[in-house]
Amino acid sequence: MPFDRRLLLAGVAVGIATGFAAYSLDAALEAFQRLRERLGDAGPVLGPLFLVALPAAGGLIAGWLTRKRFPEAGGHGVAEVARAISEKDGKVSAHVAWVKTLASAATIGLGGSAGLEGPVVQIGSSVGSAMGRLFDSPSRDLKTFVAAGATGGLSAAFGIPLAGVFFTMEVILKDFANEAFPAVVVSSVTGAVVAQTLLGGASLTPPLTYQWTKASDLLLYAGLGVVCAALGRAYFAAIRGVEREFQKWRKLPEWTWGGVGGFLIGALTLGAPRVAGTGRATEAALLGGGTFGWKTLSLTFGKIAGTALTLGSGGSGGALTPSLFVGAAAGSGWGEAASRLHLTAASPGAYAIAGLCGVFTAAFSAPVTGMLIGVEMTKDYGLLMPVMICCAISYLGSRRAAGAAALRRDAPGTQTPAS
Repeated sequence: MPFDRRLLLAGVAVGIATGFAAYSLDAALEAFQRLRERLGDAGPVLGPLFLVALPAAGGLIAGWLTRKRFPEAGGHGVAEVARAISEKDGKVSAHVAWVKTLASAATIGLGGSAGLEGPVVQIGSSVGSAMGRLFDSPSRDLKTFVAAGATGGLSAAFGIPLAGVFFTMEVILKDFANEAFPAVVVSSVTGAVVAQTLLGGASLTPPLTYQWTKASDLLLYAGLGVVCAALGRAYFAAIRGVEREFQKWRKLPEWTWGGVGGFLIGALTLGAPRVAGTGRATEAALLGGGTFGWKTLSLTFGKIAGTALTLGSGGSGGALTPSLFVGAAAGSGWGEAASRLHLTAASPGAYAIAGLCGVFTAAFSAPVTGMLIGVEMTKDYGLLMPVMICCAISYLGSRRAAGAAALRRDAPGTQTPAS
């Protein structure tokens, strides 16, 4: 069979398998969420106690599975897949799929703050690698199976086949000319179709109809890009900072750190309940034009803190989805403030879309995916130009900040912090 045709068929097969895997993760997550909701309504005393204890339980489950029993299933997902492709010839253990499903569903469903994209990318890569080995593929083709599995999983979980392809090529493979591209595209479409069929066509929000009309608004979107650059840098700095703090803990076994982080996020969500879980409902409300006033500040920084505690302590989940939440909250607040000052007539939801794309761009240094992801998730193309401006400013600002930080670390007389 010709090489290209074989890889295209592989993309279809991997896409189907990862579509079912993403559906399984969603079903497991819903089961844990229902348990949390039931116990959270146990009464004025027991309810809050459960809401604090359950994220700790989720962190312990994830810690035992991914740090003690199956360490190869650890990490946030995306970096591990990139490493498997670049350093391990595409070899990912088959049991990573079910381990990551259970660990992530427990972490997020019981109240931790994290996203599904990291786990589903890792799950998809595990499925792809297993199928590649089943067909006795050479290492070059095995990497294609892994990349296709990662893309199929991401597209299946979020219904973003185009942005899923660009995310894989830009963030994981870092090469748009990679020969895996055809299989990645086919897997992305197939995974999205399978998952949407199983989930009944569910999506983040109904199609939105925001339009860009005033040239003066572009200055506001550019200003939002500066804010997004700062938030994107602060977001990952917070996660790394919590990770470094937990690395200093030697009195407790490493696998128990997630329990401590889960307890802290549980206490945080008593005052900021929208921070728990994936935050998809709140994110959808923000994108739809819902306003939260000054609460957007607590949503923005609460989500950063909650995600840092969850992922920095070893909880199982992804960092992409929380960055979208942070951007949507910041953008909505920015737009609402501008509206109250009579600087714009646009809905805060329009700025929420741009903020979502901008913070993602700054956090992951992926401007092309950043321009596409929010637009494709919301099916709204009327804001493409403002989103492009916001992402461009955000990308340049975050890169400039990263370069300045590197110069400060390398300057004579300064100490280089531990990585």
